[in-house]
Order: sequence, then C-alpha cells, then structure tokens
Amino acid sequence: MKKLVLLISIFLFTGFYSSKENNKFSYNLNFAVNNSLSPSGVFHIWVNLRDKGNNNLSDAENLFTADNKKRRQKLNNEIADFTDIPVNYEYVQLLKNSGFNVKHISKWFNSVSGYATYDVMKNLAELDFVKSIELVSKYRYNENYKKLLNSTEGFENIQSDNSSSYSLNYGGSLAQSEMINVPICHDSGYKGQGVLIASFDTGVDNLMHPCFDSMRVRGIRTYDFVNNDTIIGNIPGHEGDGCHGTRTLSLVAGFAPGNLISPAFQSRYIIAKTENTKSETPVEEDNWIAAAEWADSLGADIITSSLGYLDFDPGSPYQYNWTWMNGDSCRITIAADLAVNKGIIVVNSAGNNGFNASHNTLNAPADGDSVLTIGSINFNGARSSFSSVGLTTDGRIKPDVMAVGSGNTTAVCGSGTGYTNNGSGTSFSCPMVAGSCAIILSANPSLTPMQVVGLLKSTASNTSNPNREIGWGTIDTWEAVKIARSLSVINPENTFAGDYKLDQNYPNPFNPQTQIPLVLKKPAFVTIRIYDETGRSVADVLNNKAYPDGSFTVSFNSSSYNLSAGVYYYSLIVNGLFISSKKMVLVK
Repeated sequence: MKKLVLLISIFLFTGFYSSKENNKFSYNLNFAVNNSLSPSGVFHIWVNLRDKGNNNLSDAENLFTADNKKRRQKLNNEIADFTDIPVNYEYVQLLKNSGFNVKHISKWFNSVSGYATYDVMKNLAELDFVKSIELVSKYRYNENYKKLLNSTEGFENIQSDNSSSYSLNYGGSLAQSEMINVPICHDSGYKGQGVLIASFDTGVDNLMHPCFDSMRVRGIRTYDFVNNDTIIGNIPGHEGDGCHGTRTLSLVAGFAPGNLISPAFQSRYIIAKTENTKSETPVEEDNWIAAAEWADSLGADIITSSLGYLDFDPGSPYQYNWTWMNGDSCRITIAADLAVNKGIIVVNSAGNNGFNASHNTLNAPADGDSVLTIGSINFNGARSSFSSVGLTTDGRIKPDVMAVGSGNTTAVCGSGTGYTNNGSGTSFSCPMVAGSCAIILSANPSLTPMQVVGLLKSTASNTSNPNREIGWGTIDTWEAVKIARSLSVINPENTFAGDYKLDQNYPNPFNPQTQIPLVLKKPAFVTIRIYDETGRSVADVLNNKAYPDGSFTVSFNSSSYNLSAGVYYYSLIVNGLFISSKKMVLVK
C-alpha cells in the first residue's frame, strides 16, 4: 500500500510538466492546447489537488459500509488510508465557481475530472490548492471486438451431455464450465454465495432475460458512468449499446437450467456502465476509476472488467502503446492495483490483440501486478489466436491464467429470451474466471485477493512452466476450492510471498517417499502440513520447526502415516502464516 500511495504521489507531482504555456499544465495538455487538438475548444482534464483540506481519516471511515469494512479487515491493515479520505468539498465548489464542469471526483487520486476551456484552465491553475492539470486518457473502441462478438473462431459445435452425473442441467454451457472444473463445485455447495461482484462493461441491454431472474430477485445496484444516471439499458438519448455487457454478465451470473448456468449464479451483483460503444466516441479512463471507487464503497469483493481498449483517440497527444505496459504508467492500472490493495479481486481481460513475437499486446489495466489477467482458450484447450500475450515491459508474466473465450454460450442481446454461442474474446473468458474467484471465496471467505490469485495459479494446467502466451494455464476451480477449504491459518497480506517459496515435490507421483523443496530467505519457524482431497489434515511433516535462511529439502514418507493412494496437498506455513500449497499424487 505504501508503494502505491508513493506511486500516486509521484504520478500526480510529475505529470510531464512543461513551461511552454503553464507550469501547472502537463506536457500533453500544453501540446493539446498549442496544437488545437480540441476543435470545440473544451478539454477533458484531470485537476489534481495538493491536499484534502481539513478532511481526515475519520471522515473516510464514517462513509464505509459494513461490507466494505469487513472486506478490508481481511488484509489486517488500517481500515482507511489517505486515498480513502474524501476530496475537500470546498475545493470542488471553488473549481465549479471558476467555470469547471465537473464530471467525476476521485478520492483515490485526490483529483477531479471534467471539462474546461483554455481560459478556465488558466484560472484553475491560479488556485493554490491545484497541484497540476492534465488530460484524461481517451481510448477508441476497438473494432476488433465488434468482429469477435459475432465470430465463430475456435468454436466447435460441442453438444453438452445432459445425462451427466451433475445435479444441475447446464445445457449448452456445460463444456465451458467443465473446462474450468466448475460443476463439481456447484454440486459441493459452492455457487458464489455470500460474495458481491461488480461487473464493469457497456451496460446491459437485456436485464430482463430469464437467466438474470434469480440475480434480480437477490437485488442489484446499477450506475451508468457514461451518461451519469442509474439506467444501464439502451434508451433514447443515451450513448452506447449494452449488448456486450449482457453477454459478459450472463457468463458470470446466468442461471437458467437447461440452457445456461454460470459459475457465480448465487452471488450478488452491482453493475456499472463504464464503456461507450459508439466508435466515434472515445472511452474515458475516469469512468472506470469512478466505477472502481463506487464498487469499493459498496463493499464489492470482486470486479470483473472486460476492457478491450488500447488505441487512443486519433490526434491525442497520448501515445500509449505496448511500451507503457509496466504496471506503473497508466492511471487506470494504478487504480486497479489500488482496488486490490483495498481487498477487491480485480479480474481483467488480457485483450484481443493477438500474438507478437517481439513484445506484449496487452491492454491496461491488464498490466497491473495485482490484477488477475485472463487470456482465452478454445474448447480444445489451445490458446485462442486473438488472445493477447505478455511479457509486461518490466518482465512479468501476463496473462495470469486462461479460460474458455471462444464460442461461449451466453444470453442473447436485445429483448430476446434465447441463447447464442456466436462470439469470442478474452472479454468472455474474464467473467468465467471472476465467477470462479467467487466460488473460492464461498469456500473460504477469509481469503485475500492475492491468496485467491495464488490458489488459481498453483492449481492451473501450466503451473510448472508459466509463459507469456498462457501464463500459468487453464484454471481448475475445484482444485483451488479444495485447498481453500483446508486453509485455517491465513497470511492476511501475503506478507512473506517474496521471502519464502514452496516448490513442487519430486518425484511426483510417488510411492511411498517424496522430497519437498523450500526456499527461506529469512530464518523462520516452518510447518509443512498435508491435506487429503476433503481438506482434512492428515500429517504434519514439520511442525513449527526453526530453520535458518537457505534452500532445504524435506523428506515425506507416506507409509509413516498409513495413507491410501490418491491426491494430496501440502502447504507451507511460516511463523504461523500460510504461504502457499501444491498438489502431489500418491500411487500404490
């Protein structure tokens, strides 16, 4: 958290200043002004403030909902920090009095977005409490997404076996759920219950679709951050079309037995329209940031965000491209990481920009180091050709994990009651994984965002060889749930993730003996605990034993514990706090 607060401060203080016009204007704003890049003469800007006036932490905590406090308490941090303190109301009023047309207020960045002419901006720069002024980043809607929405790339007409042994009838959605091992979770009672999910997309044009009936009964909250009201459907006078949002929401929340059953059909939902699909209208980062702060205030546990934007508005002085994908450059990425540090799991699509042999093809905020970035596979388990790849420019592996994003069964758009399997995109695989995160939280509500991410990575199909094309591989929700159920000792902040490492046992499978490697960068009291598939503890290989720093191999002989053949999990617990778990197989 301290790193993020410092990063925000640097981000707002620097702003690429130029003395060309005004030393409070960013370089890009001066460039836009001098080159008349706004034909109307009105600029969409961030006004960054120096402080928060007389507001303090108690003002922040008084505004928290019970759900918000409960979620944050899992991190074992202070409930609130500087980024939670409200923006000073008097400052906002003075900005308005100076002619500034306010759009969004961001307490996380201590900034206000809105519209102003050059003369108004000069007046704003004269105010002592204004630190700097910069342009709001604007992305143009990627036409690739429109094509993929109706494509059949990677799709095979797989007929679901409705005579399967599962208690629910998944209809045409069975295969996409089976690929990430969701149905057995449902049969075991984990359906996303007790979890609040925030869905960010283009709005929802078919909220009355039957697959959303149970979701509506549980109650929803909505807000349109494009048109600034609570209506997320298509209505005259509103910009943007909600077709894409209908389909992505159905992939996480849908429940219509015999047609579509999605992973988190018993979760509660808040729905934000953050994206404008009109090709001539730029998509603006302040909408997403405002939605993230709204979701945080309502106590959301998960954000599922199928952003698909990289190209900037033609003529924009912003020239973001793959070189900016380092986790620290884009304001929207910093906001996503901030959300994670406040206890929210942020699940974002990797992008549909395909493969490039020499560099990444990611979209912000998929480059965030705390963001769970999702790529797409087809029903054969192979990476979809459109799925974006890493590495980030600072060398991190992205995407993190994969799920089906080609030919998914979804609700239809408009006013229909049917289903379709035309369409592809990482925007389809993203909500599937977000639903799996909700299932894991249903199994163990005390898990923090990074622990859920760690469980998904450690149980995915490519965990031994993660790479820039598929990351850690296709998730296995049930395997992650089994480990989640066994965890009673939790490391709230994943504090020691870089100091202690648990490696894969060898040989694996084994009979009766195997070796468990671990690396300790600091001296510690170490426990290695073995669990069976039901989550029952069956052995302590080490029990709070003192170790110096270094690399060690611990021997485990199953015959000493009279264990039968099967799948087991071994966990590393350091100084009483859980670090990580891995799977091993005992054969006889």
